Amino acid sequence: MVSERALFIINISLGLLSMLLLLMLLGLKLPTLGQAQYALDEEEPVCMIQWQEELTPYQDIDRCCLQARQQFQCRAESKDTVDWMCGSGEGLQIWLNNKAYNYCRQQPYW
Repeated sequence: MVSERALFIINISLGLLSMLLLLMLLGLKLPTLGQAQYALDEEEPVCMIQWQEELTPYQDIDRCCLQARQQFQCRAESKDTVDWMCGSGEGLQIWLNNKAYNYCRQQPYW
């Protein structure tokens, strides 16, 4: 037979789960891990465009994300203050720090 303590814990767990499901039914959206990671990152988003050997800062993060998404691939590669490189390795390359990369991944077109 199941003890009273185990039944109490099961009831509390089921109650919390039912409350969570009810809130989801009412339209509450819980943050995903990516959104939480973006919110906890305190650095400013950095986007840099590299054409040939010239690295230029780019201020419009939304256009930067769109341009990065059009590239062949994005991979983790550190260089100065940036952590991600989007491009084919030749020609135009988009460099992003973690904050900018996480922001871009939350966009609907990513």
